[in-house]
Amino acid sequence: MTAHQSQRLQALDGLRALSIALVFLSHIGFGHLFPGGLGVTIFFFISGFIITKLMLAEWDTSGRVSIRNFYVRRLFRLTPALLFFVLISLALMAVVGELPPQKEVASVFFYFANYYGIYSSFSGELIKQPLAITWSLAVEEHFYFVFPFLFIGFIRLPKRFLSLIAVILLAMLAWRVYLVLAIGLDHLPHYRIYTATDTRADSILYGVVLAIIQVYYPLFFAKLSRQQTFLCGAFLMLMTLAIRNEEFRESLRYSLQGVALLYMFPMLVFEKNALNNFLQLPPVVYLGRISYSLYLYHWLITHSVAHFLPELTTLPRIALITVLSLMLSHLSYRYIEQTFQNLGRKLMV
Repeated sequence: MTAHQSQRLQALDGLRALSIALVFLSHIGFGHLFPGGLGVTIFFFISGFIITKLMLAEWDTSGRVSIRNFYVRRLFRLTPALLFFVLISLALMAVVGELPPQKEVASVFFYFANYYGIYSSFSGELIKQPLAITWSLAVEEHFYFVFPFLFIGFIRLPKRFLSLIAVILLAMLAWRVYLVLAIGLDHLPHYRIYTATDTRADSILYGVVLAIIQVYYPLFFAKLSRQQTFLCGAFLMLMTLAIRNEEFRESLRYSLQGVALLYMFPMLVFEKNALNNFLQLPPVVYLGRISYSLYLYHWLITHSVAHFLPELTTLPRIALITVLSLMLSHLSYRYIEQTFQNLGRKLMV
């Protein structure tokens, strides 16, 4: 297998499982122990890596990248499951009498939910803001509105492409530092930096960087695959979690976590070791494969259970949320995601 063949790497699904586990555990009441925000950052990194890897494989095979096929894949990958999630959310919100305005629903399907949440407010007091979870989809789609054209324009010159990406990464870091230090967190809307595309899309770019390095700079990628490099990355990641200063967390943290993932990712995904073996266990892999639907539904189910069954104690509540979330996510993956992804493949001619 060449470095950029498009075969599915099971350890990538395992990392998705780790990501959704962090988000899930954080949202069901263990946010003081599990960093849900890191889970989203890992999702972003994986997304950038996989999409670039697929585009590189297509470029290597045909000497071109089909923009049409790229967006067909994105459409059939995301929209059907998202549509069913929104319909179920609206039905539950109607039951409790809290239907959102049309512009809120539009923010989900036209991918501006992150900025809608920053500058407006999502509906839902009894069932807490079920559509707010879609903010991260908006970040990804904004990125992918632009990235294929950058890829086509620069991939013939990978060194220049990496230089451009480095400039963008530094510019986004500088922009966050400016917002934090010059504007001040007290003068910014809540979650302005955490959920906005202009301050979070660099987490996707770090994954792009690694995919390009793997294909065009294999000797350097081999250095990244060493145990010492992994340990440096793990130390850096732990440092970003240990420092609780808000100015650091809203400025330098995302960049350092991107670098840490660059150092850790090759060892986790491509080298045989205990961690890699764990990520490839069948239950872990399957959890990663249903992670998109699980990401969508777990927040809705968590707050629906809290509203409709407020008398449940902690352990039964967590058990019920877990079972319902996994069951609904399995059904969504099996009968919606897979069905429409197969349909999308038939349209990519």
